[in-house]
Amino acid sequence: MDFTAAASTHTKFNWRVRSLASDFILEDTWEFPYEFSAKDGVDLHLFQKSAIEPMMKDIYDVSLAGMLFRVRKVVGALFRIDNNLNNHPIPGCREKSLRDRLQDRDLEKNTPQRAMDISTRDYMDFRPVYTFEDETLHELSNSTEHALMHYAWSPSGDGKWKVRLAVYIKYRSSFSALYMRCIRPFRHYVVYPHIFRKCMEHWERRSDEGAAPPCG
Repeated sequence: MDFTAAASTHTKFNWRVRSLASDFILEDTWEFPYEFSAKDGVDLHLFQKSAIEPMMKDIYDVSLAGMLFRVRKVVGALFRIDNNLNNHPIPGCREKSLRDRLQDRDLEKNTPQRAMDISTRDYMDFRPVYTFEDETLHELSNSTEHALMHYAWSPSGDGKWKVRLAVYIKYRSSFSALYMRCIRPFRHYVVYPHIFRKCMEHWERRSDEGAAPPCG
């Protein structure tokens, strides 16, 4: 199953991240295979709490992807990539967090009490930037890059919605960009497919207790 999505599935909508992080690169775009309608009683936050959060809590499983995450943890410790985690300035900026760029209108829409917890309490310590009704943004900053994970409740036509993920990156050096290009095959063919399948397992396990998830 292919979870990749065209960049246009993200860029054709005026998500807040696009102006908030206009100095970042849109690195990857992905989508779950489900299509939801209003009658399904599902929203972005229910999907995040039921599928994405539990996947992150089990990220170090016995799979190949889980092994790669553990290898990355060791490499990060050896090369001190994760020292001073989430305390680096955004590359080329003085702000340390995109939260510093939020405006009053953003704060009025923000519902931090609903924020998804996708931190592993180690080098994947993603922190929420904002939690809106139809989109959420998390960030992580280490010595090589500042990364963003944007989840959206994205219209897919005919009164239906999909959950879509966009990954933004801002590199600290040309070496960081080279590193990301080198690991791209692992991200695209091992890591993200595994993550999405694990999310689907959690979602469908929840759905087995009630209604089956609609699938496009």
